[in-house]
Amino acid sequence: ETNADRLKVTVRWVQILDNLEPFFKDKGEFQFRSIVSTGGGVKEERKYPPTGHIAITDQPVFNREILNWVVYEGEVKDNLVIELHGIELDKFTENDMLDVYRREFTGPVESWLGQYGPGDDIAEVQHSDDPEMMGNWRICYRIERA
Repeated sequence: ETNADRLKVTVRWVQILDNLEPFFKDKGEFQFRSIVSTGGGVKEERKYPPTGHIAITDQPVFNREILNWVVYEGEVKDNLVIELHGIELDKFTENDMLDVYRREFTGPVESWLGQYGPGDDIAEVQHSDDPEMMGNWRICYRIERA
């Protein structure tokens, strides 16, 4: 018998604000990595796409990529940490790292359920930081019961 809840965390989309490429190159080659930790000591890493990369532009309107990428599905008790890393691959120079996303959830699991994306934390406190709005990319994900 366990008092853990089963949750599923899905990254719905990413939006690239700066593809970290020279002005003449329209699309960046991106890979994403997730690290999800739970209070029970579970730490899961996943990569998207599983092999290769996806090309995403930073041109407005076209810079959002739907992923529907499940980064975690399993038990959680009293703590959940979601970390997302984006890497723009370069052939001739060092790869460029996007800002690291990290958010920790504590307290009742019920309060974690829902969608997290740009703009949803701003209304609560006028001058608060919105964790899903980073300098060079935006993310949107959903936490639901599995």
